[in-house]
Amino acid sequence: MTATVRPGPSGDGAARRGDEAPPELGAAVRAALGYLADLTDPPAAVRDGRLDRMLRAALHSHDGGASGRRRPMDEVAAAVRTACAHLAATELEDAYLALRTAIDRLPRRPAAADAIG
Repeated sequence: MTATVRPGPSGDGAARRGDEAPPELGAAVRAALGYLADLTDPPAAVRDGRLDRMLRAALHSHDGGASGRRRPMDEVAAAVRTACAHLAATELEDAYLALRTAIDRLPRRPAAADAIG
């Protein structure tokens, strides 16, 4: 599975190929929120565990360079870990809420200087 905003028309997302790198944590969170947008009929990627595996791969990639000091993305990673636990227990609403917490803690990009004008 790749990090996409919303699954394709088939509803199950793209298949994960072995040569793909895990998505960046922020991109994975955004993609996961897209997959959980309709909790009444979640796509197959949610039901079969691909979404959980994608989030865990992004977490593993993020944690790979962890040092002893606190980093800005630590709160995001903690919220994603919580979402993974809820996904594993098929508590989709709680997973969605944990991912909303993660997205709220993602660092904001500074506005372009010409947009301030």
